[in-house]
Amino acid sequence: MDLTLYTEGFFDAAHFIKNHEGQCALLHGHTWKVSVWIRGTRDMLDSKGILWDFGNLKKIIQFFDHHNLNEILPVNPTAENLVIYIYEQLKKEYSYLLFKVRVYESVVSKQSYCDGGDSFVV
Repeated sequence: MDLTLYTEGFFDAAHFIKNHEGQCALLHGHTWKVSVWIRGTRDMLDSKGILWDFGNLKKIIQFFDHHNLNEILPVNPTAENLVIYIYEQLKKEYSYLLFKVRVYESVVSKQSYCDGGDSFVV
């Protein structure tokens, strides 16, 4: 039996996009939203009946919260690069699970996001 979990978290952080022509080249901040879907099977449940602990996302959120992303990431902090970074962190520790990651650059007035990860429908 397939199981799909969903969780989301929010963090406030600043960034600027290097070599970008426009206002995003200037330091500015967002309230970011990170959505994660986790897929596994019943056979992957641990002895407590947990596939993946929702607190795992909180650790990632804490890494980003109230930082200048340009100072803590090895890449230009675009939504695309944040999705890749988060996905790779998840797969590093939980390679046996499938993940879909969505990063919203802002949670007010518009929805702009990037999806990435293993292919599955949510």
